[in-house]
Amino acid sequence: MTFIKVCGVTRRQDVDAAAGLGVDALGFILVEGSPRRVPLEEAVSLAGSVPAGIRRVAVMMNPSPGELAEAAACGAFDLLQLHGEETPEMVEGAGIDVIKGLSVSGPADLDRAAAYGAARYFLFDSRKREMAKGSVFDHELLSGRTFARPFILAGGLGPDNLWDALSLVRPFGVDLN
Repeated sequence: MTFIKVCGVTRRQDVDAAAGLGVDALGFILVEGSPRRVPLEEAVSLAGSVPAGIRRVAVMMNPSPGELAEAAACGAFDLLQLHGEETPEMVEGAGIDVIKGLSVSGPADLDRAAAYGAARYFLFDSRKREMAKGSVFDHELLSGRTFARPFILAGGLGPDNLWDALSLVRPFGVDLN
């Protein structure tokens, strides 16, 4: 069974709808400038309405040490998704399990995962500038690769390409927006 994370939850109706579909995790985006950003206080409130058994994920990009500590210590989240230029030391010292997001455009981007051994999961995503064009990264880059941690596939997945991606890559999970 593939782990399914729905990201970009902004309303209680989103929580209820996703929970009704049986997702495994819900992501609350705390990234300034994201169209689906929710302030930490609102994310904490929404996370409190998530049914038991569904993991709650705070999605952050290049947080300050204080922001990272606050999100980890608030008790509302099961995981932090760090999707920027965070150091391996930040991941290791987060104080909570981490999904380390890596933007992929070539093999070197996948090689970077080796530095993040403290992460609970890796998440491989398209580079955001490519997403504006509706593209996904070349999933063939993952074919035959193994990693120290299970990985989640993200970036431009939808009804037209999800099944092909699952068949080719066989990820632990998928991240859908």
